[in-house]
This record gives sequence, C-alpha cells and structure tokens, in this order.
Amino acid sequence: MGKIKKTNVFWSLTIIILVVISSLAAYKFYEYKTKTTNLSKENIDNIYLLDSLKNYKKNHSFSISKDVSHPGYTIYNIDKNVNKQITVDKKKNSTIYRIEAFDSSSKTSKNVSVGTSVKDLIKIYGENYIERSSDQADKLIKYVDRDNNILISFFIYKDKVDGINLEVKDF
Repeated sequence: MGKIKKTNVFWSLTIIILVVISSLAAYKFYEYKTKTTNLSKENIDNIYLLDSLKNYKKNHSFSISKDVSHPGYTIYNIDKNVNKQITVDKKKNSTIYRIEAFDSSSKTSKNVSVGTSVKDLIKIYGENYIERSSDQADKLIKYVDRDNNILISFFIYKDKVDGINLEVKDF
C-alpha cells in the first residue's frame, strides 16, 4: 500500500509541476506574440528608467521605504509620498529599475494617470497589450517594449487606471 501511495504522490507532483511550467511558458509565449510598443521615451513625472537617482535629487526628495521585497535594491518614497516609489540598484550607481505611482498627481509621458479610463488608456497606448488578472486590482494591462527591454503596467479598478508600474522588463 505504501508503494502505491508514493507513486500517486510522485505523479501528482509531476502533473502539478508540468501544469505550472506550461502555464508560465504559455504566458511568456503570449507576451512574446504581443506586438512590441515603443516605450523608449516613457517616464513617470519625468523620471526615466536606467537613469541615475542622483539626476533627480535637485527636484525631488527621497526617503527609504520600509519595503524590502527586492534584495540588492533600495526602494525609495518620492517626495514623502508612499504611493509613489522608485526602485534602484545599490551596486550600479543607484540606477533606476522601477517607478511606481498609485497617486493621481503622477503622469506618464503620454499624460495617463490614476483615474484615466481604460478606453482612453487603450486609445493613447494602442491595442498591442497583454491583459491579465491581478490580485491587486480587477485586471492588469501591460505594454511591452522588447527592443528597449521596458514594460509598463496599468492596474485597473472599476474600468479606470488605479496604479502605474514602469520597469525594466524581467526585473
């Protein structure tokens, strides 16, 4: 009886692992199949990815966040606003890898902010997006720039932008 139980556990785990791997592969294929969007000039509040944090210290104040979700990186609140954060690499001259904004005062380079309707978002950024479910919002709309390795995600709640995440792809 013990040998049959071990065999069942082995096959159950194997099937679960295969399902997880195939789901991830399908998502990556879907992401790859989605047409690229040029995000080379994209920014949030005139803060750009892969730039140095030092370039923004004149116009902004930065305080270290309590968020420690990315070892090797430091997360800062921008202008004492916990709803607006920047993630930088500690080892690479404070290079910016992610900018997050969950406040209505922040805007992308195309003037999208919290409160923008999904209809307007798609009109502005185009039809080449990935839509997926999210545990933080009703859904997530992502635009990918494979040429520049950039990803911008819009958290959607009640058909409006509720947050923006601009980051280096695969960060």
